Amino acid sequence: MVIKELFEIEDSAKKLAFVKANKAELISSKKSMIKRCDSIVATPKPFKSTEANKAETSENGVYRIVGNSIGFMDSHMDVSISGSFDKSVNERGNRIPMLINHDYNPKSIYAANRGVMVERVNIRELGYDKDGMTEAVMAKIEPKYDAKMRELYADGQIKEHSVGIRYVKLELAINDPEEEREFANWLKYYPDVINREVADEAGFFFAVKEQRLEEISAVVFGSNPYTPTLYEPKNTNLEPHNSTLSQPIESETGKVLNLLEIYNSL
Repeated sequence: MVIKELFEIEDSAKKLAFVKANKAELISSKKSMIKRCDSIVATPKPFKSTEANKAETSENGVYRIVGNSIGFMDSHMDVSISGSFDKSVNERGNRIPMLINHDYNPKSIYAANRGVMVERVNIRELGYDKDGMTEAVMAKIEPKYDAKMRELYADGQIKEHSVGIRYVKLELAINDPEEEREFANWLKYYPDVINREVADEAGFFFAVKEQRLEEISAVVFGSNPYTPTLYEPKNTNLEPHNSTLSQPIESETGKVLNLLEIYNSL
C-alpha cells in the first residue's frame, strides 16, 4: 500500500520525492481507510503547565477530554483544518463511542458519551508552548463502564486521547513552487500549522478539510500528543463553537505502547 511505503522511507528528501511521484494515489489511499492515531511524532518538548495533562476528579465522575486538536501536524503528516469536524460533530456527535486504544469491540466501550463538541481553546492549555487559540474536538465522558479506567482517570494516568476518523476532503501541500497546485495549498494552509517546524522539516503535509469522526479513544501515545484530560474550567476563556451537549444522549508508538496491555496488567 502506498501509505505504508511512504512511512517506510526514513530519508526526508526521498520521502518528499516519493510524495511528489505518488500524489493522486496517496490522496486516494488516505480516503479509503480509517485513520487510527497510534504512533507519536517527534515534536518540540511540550510546555508543561499545572493544568494540562492532569485529570480532574469531579463529583459526578465526568471528565473533559481532548480527542483531537486542530492545527498540529501529526505523525501521519496530517494537519486538521479549522471547521473540518463541524459537519460530523453536528450530525452524530452524541453517538460517538468512547473506546480503549481504537479497539472496535463493545467490551472496549469504557465511558458514556456526555457530549462531543468543537471548542476554541488556548494552545497552552493543550500543553504546547505557544501563544494563541485553536479549535479542539472535546468530549465530556463518564468512565462508568470500567472500574480500572475510572481509577486511571481519577489518578491522572490517562494523559492523551486519539480519534478514529475517515477522510472526506483533503489536499496535499508541498513546499515547492514547481508543484503548482500543491504549492498553492502550502501557501494557503501553512499559516494554520501550529508546530511549523515539523512541516518545514518534511516539506509537505496533508491538509484535512473535512473528516468524519468515528470514535474517540483513550491511548498512551497518540499521533497528536496535544490531546489531554483537562480540568473543568472555572473562569474560562473557551468559546463554544459547535456542541451536542444539548442533544439527547442515545443509549446504547518510538515503540507504540498498547493501552490494552497496560490496562490488563493492572
